[in-house]
Amino acid sequence: MSENLDATTSAPQGKGMAVTGFVLALAGLLLNNVMFGIAVVSMGLGGSGWLMYLWLVVNIVSIVLSVMAMGKLKKTGGKRGLAIAGMIIGICGTVWAIILTMGLAAAASLTSGMSDDMRDAFKDGMKKELNDM
Repeated sequence: MSENLDATTSAPQGKGMAVTGFVLALAGLLLNNVMFGIAVVSMGLGGSGWLMYLWLVVNIVSIVLSVMAMGKLKKTGGKRGLAIAGMIIGICGTVWAIILTMGLAAAASLTSGMSDDMRDAFKDGMKKELNDM
């Protein structure tokens, strides 16, 4: 019985952090386009695209957690594969989120130069599309 307790106390630390970083990275990469679409609709209806900036932070947090987990797992002798995968996927998701955020900012600057008539027509078209769903 005491042998089992020794095995559990010497388990590598950082596994939970690696799993969390990986899951956040995967969600960040897969849902970047969804959040971008929601931000575009929000901007089209007169709101702002703050959701895309929040999603960019989620992607960055996944990288930070994965790197911290790699450090802990290296010190305690654990396997670092999931942390490395989370870091790589997090970097890809962050780059993609930056590209989408830059596109969103460019679109916002273009719509600020639109005339009021064009902006109202765009809002009416967006509302009609949402009502048709």
